[in-house]
Amino acid sequence: MTTLSTATAPHVASNLDEVEDWFGARVAEIDADRAPTRGGLGWLGERGLLDLGAPGLPGSLADMVAIVRAVARQDLASAFSVWAHRAVIEYLARWGGERDAGTLDALRRGARPGSTAMASAFQQAAGLGELTVTATPIDGGWRLDGQVRWASNLYPDTVVVLPAATTGSRDPDDGHDLVVALPLDREGVEVRDEPPLLALQATRSSSIRLEGIEVTGDEVLTERIDPFLASVRPAFLLLQSAFCLGLAEAAAASARDRLDGAAAVFAEDADSLEGRLRTSDARLAALAAEADASTTACDAGELLALRLEVAGLAGEATTLETTVAGGAGYLRTSPTARRLREAAFLPVQSPTEAQLRWELSRSA
Repeated sequence: MTTLSTATAPHVASNLDEVEDWFGARVAEIDADRAPTRGGLGWLGERGLLDLGAPGLPGSLADMVAIVRAVARQDLASAFSVWAHRAVIEYLARWGGERDAGTLDALRRGARPGSTAMASAFQQAAGLGELTVTATPIDGGWRLDGQVRWASNLYPDTVVVLPAATTGSRDPDDGHDLVVALPLDREGVEVRDEPPLLALQATRSSSIRLEGIEVTGDEVLTERIDPFLASVRPAFLLLQSAFCLGLAEAAAASARDRLDGAAAVFAEDADSLEGRLRTSDARLAALAAEADASTTACDAGELLALRLEVAGLAGEATTLETTVAGGAGYLRTSPTARRLREAAFLPVQSPTEAQLRWELSRSA
C-alpha cells in the first residue's frame, strides 16, 4: 500500500492502491517488452491522473508526485514513461497558447504520447555542453537540423518538445534559443532503431535525427529558454525524485520482508535505510508543497540535492534487497532482479549523477 506524507487530494489518495494494482499486474509484460508503457498513459488519462498540478489544471504537483511514486513502486519503466509524458503537459500548459489546446487535451487524456527532449538544454544551462539541434530562420518559421541524443515515448503520433540553438538570427543583437513542440510524424524526422537496454526497454527510447525540418512560429513555445527552464525545473526534478523514491521504497519493503534467519544481521542496515527514506519523503513533500504554493521557482540546489539523494537511496535499497534475497533474487525474471536493473539506470538518467554532483559543487 502506498503511503505519502505529501498532502494529496482525497480522490487521488483513494486511487493510489488501484494504481499500484493495475501497474503491478502488468509489470512482467512491460519488463519483458511484450507490452508498451503507453497503455499506462491511457489508463491514467482516462481517470484524470496525468495532468495533476499543471498550471491552470486540476490538482496539485503533490498529487502528481503521489501518482508517479505509486507507479514506480510497481514498475519504474511505466513511471519513467509517465514522467516523460507529464513533463510535456507541463511545458504546454505553461508555455503553449490556444494553438496548442488540442494537443494539450490529447496529452491530458493519454490519447497522444509526449516526449521531453530537454536534456541538452539543462546541460547547457549548467555549462556542460551545447544544444544539439540548430534552428535557422526561414520565411514564416525555422528550419531544424541536428540530433536529439536520447528521448522516450517515441511513437509515430508522439509530440516531442526539444530545444534548438538559433543560427543567423533575425536580430543579430538578440542571440536566443528556441523551445519547439514537434510532431514525430513530420517529414524528415528519423527515429533511430531502439538499442537493446538493460531495463526499461518498453519505454520506446532512442535517438532522433532532424534534417531540414520546417516549423512554423506557432510550433515555437518560446524564444526565451532560460525562463522556460526555470519555470519547468521543479516539476521536472520532483517527478523524477518521485520515481526514484518509489523504486527505493519497493526494494526496502521487499528487503524488510526477508530479514529472517541469517539475513537478520542486516536489520540495522534496513533500519538506517528506512530512516533516510522517511527523511527524503519529508523533503519531497516540502518541496512539492512549496512548488504548489509559490509563484517563484523553488531553490534549484534543493531540487538537485534531493534528486541525487533519492537516486542513491534506490541503488542502496536494491543492493540490500538483492543481498538478503539470496539466489531467488538472482533469477532474471524476479522482481528483485528487475528492480536492480531499473536502479542501474538512475545514475545515467539525465540529469546524470555526474551532472548533479557538478552542479551542486559549483553552488556550494
